[in-house]
Amino acid sequence: MTATRIGVEISCDGPDEHTDCPNSAAVRAAYDSVTARQVRANGREQGWTVRRRDGRLRDLCPTCRRPAA
Repeated sequence: MTATRIGVEISCDGPDEHTDCPNSAAVRAAYDSVTARQVRANGREQGWTVRRRDGRLRDLCPTCRRPAA
């Protein structure tokens, strides 16, 4: 038997650090995406943004992202 890594899931961190995503959103899976970097790239194509908060990456779905100021 062979074990194959099937990838990672990126879920929305919510509109701010105290609130969960109201939609429990996750980046739609793509067959060829295995690493977190590849999944985040797919998310950007789907309207997601990635921001840094407190030194960590935060992934925001289109519902939770804020317009750029």
